[in-house]
Amino acid sequence: MMMVGPDGVGKTTLLATMYHELTSIKDQSEFEFAATEDTHHDLQDAYQKLTKIIEQPSFTQTGSLLKGTAGIHERRFDVFFRGKKEFDLVFCDIAGGIIRAGEQSHDFEEFTAKLSKAVVIVNVIDGSALVEGDDSLSTEKNEPEHVFQLLKPTLTDGKNHLVLFVVTKCEAWLKTEAKQQALREAFEERYASMLNFIQHHPNLAGVLIPVKTLGCVEFTRIDYHENEKDVIFVRKPNLKFQPEGTDQPLRYALAFALTHHEQKRGSWSRFVRWFWGEDIAFRQSLMEFASAHDKHFNIYGNTGLIEVNKK
Repeated sequence: MMMVGPDGVGKTTLLATMYHELTSIKDQSEFEFAATEDTHHDLQDAYQKLTKIIEQPSFTQTGSLLKGTAGIHERRFDVFFRGKKEFDLVFCDIAGGIIRAGEQSHDFEEFTAKLSKAVVIVNVIDGSALVEGDDSLSTEKNEPEHVFQLLKPTLTDGKNHLVLFVVTKCEAWLKTEAKQQALREAFEERYASMLNFIQHHPNLAGVLIPVKTLGCVEFTRIDYHENEKDVIFVRKPNLKFQPEGTDQPLRYALAFALTHHEQKRGSWSRFVRWFWGEDIAFRQSLMEFASAHDKHFNIYGNTGLIEVNKK
C-alpha cells in the first residue's frame, strides 16, 4: 500500500488516526492486524502527540508527528486469520516533497520502485483547498494532475488496483447533504482526468472517502496577502477530538488486500484449505469484515473489484 500526497494535506494525521482504529477492527473480526514493534511505537506515539495538540485552547498546525517523515518509511503489519499468519502488509508512507522531486533524486527513484509494487494507493487530499480554494490554490495544495501522472505507470501494469481518495480537513463539509454534494462535485471536477482514466480501465476501482481526522477543528476562511494564501482553521471548543470515518480507508484497503491474497493462492494451498473447510470460513469472515464498509461513498471504475462474494 502506498500513501501519496503533497506536504501538508494531512497524511501523517490520517495515518495516526487510522492506526488507532485497528483496535476496533480487531474486536469485530476474526482477522487480526498486528503492527511490528517499531510501527506500533511510532504510530501510537504520533496519536498521543496529536491528542496533546488538540487539548490546546487555540489550534496550531500539527507539524511533524512522526519521526523520520522525510523520505520513505515502511509501516509493517502482520495479518492473521484465526491466529495463523496469512501475509505481511507493508504500508509505505512518503514525505510529500518526494512527489515534486526530480527523476534524478534517489528518493524519487525509490518511491517509483515501491509504487510499482503497490496494489492499494491512498491519495490524501486537502479538502479545504479542494472545495474553497481557487484553481491555483487547489493545484498547489493537492497537485491532482501531477499525482495522476506519477500513478499512471502503476495503474497501467495490468494488475488490479484500488485507489482510495481520502479527503481530510473537510469537517465543515460533512455537516449537511448539500455541503457533502459540494465536496463531491469539487472532487469530480478537479480529479476528472484520473477518474475518467479509472472509469475506462476494468482493472481499476476508486473510492471517494471524506474523513474527520480531528472532528473539532474546522475551516473558516482563506486569507489573501498579495501572493500568499493562508487557509485558516479554528478549534471548536464545544466539540471533542473525535476522528470519524478513519476506519473506512483501512476497511476498504484491507478487504481488497485480503481478496487479492485469496485469489493468488496456489492450487495445492486451495486444495488443502478446501479439504479442511478453511476456505469457506475465510470467505465468510471476509464478507463480514467487508460488510462494515460505508455504502454511501462514491465508487468509480470496476465496482466488482471491491465486492466480496461467497465464491
